[in-house]
Amino acid sequence: RYHTFLFELFISRPSYSLYPSQSSPSFNLKMVQTALLLPLLLNGVAAFVPMQSSSSSVQRYELATTKINQLVPEAAALDVVDEDGAAADPYDLYEPTNKQKIIATRDVKVGSGYTVGEDENQLLQIKFSAKFVEGKFTADIREFNVESMVFKTGEQRCLPGLEQGLKGMKVGGVRKVRVPPNKGYGDNWYRGVVPPNSHLEFEAEVMAIAQSPGEEFMMKLEQFGVERAIGATVCFLYLAISPILEQKGYI
Repeated sequence: RYHTFLFELFISRPSYSLYPSQSSPSFNLKMVQTALLLPLLLNGVAAFVPMQSSSSSVQRYELATTKINQLVPEAAALDVVDEDGAAADPYDLYEPTNKQKIIATRDVKVGSGYTVGEDENQLLQIKFSAKFVEGKFTADIREFNVESMVFKTGEQRCLPGLEQGLKGMKVGGVRKVRVPPNKGYGDNWYRGVVPPNSHLEFEAEVMAIAQSPGEEFMMKLEQFGVERAIGATVCFLYLAISPILEQKGYI
């Protein structure tokens, strides 16, 4: 309607002039009309301004989000959440496929005291069982029902994925660890019971963590067996002194 009004004002009626001569008989009337027209034109300018589209609003939002992430990097590292708003659990998201390359853990019981990973080359005593992650194999693997295993971290005497999954555990803690093939036995058979490219789930308990050379000796002795240690010591002593006893004529 502003276009029509302006057309009638300036084109259809050329006698309407914003600057009339003083000799015009309708000068006062035209001045009044001009004074009334200017506020309307000024207030109506906004009607000709195009509205911003929703896409431009989205672009502004994305730009603002990018700037916030650049200023506050922690804002870009938010956890992925599911539809209920709870953080997604990597243990539940674990898939026994070739794409799965990282382990997933879930604590069954939180222990106390010393922690795995506090120091390098810790001597640990653990017990564990294992089964296949695939649904068609649900029973535990009998060969992996280990009541006691003593090893030192960093010496590659434990499966890499299992050792990685033990980090952060405390004495008495129990944890489930899902291990993909690249951190397990790879594409090789193991003892004829674990096929190539198998995904394994361990349930491990940290029984002890040695904190001194004396504790390390006792843990190794217990793992070796006290009776076996005594028998081995007697045999060693006999072999060492038997030549002397033979010279003396005692044997």
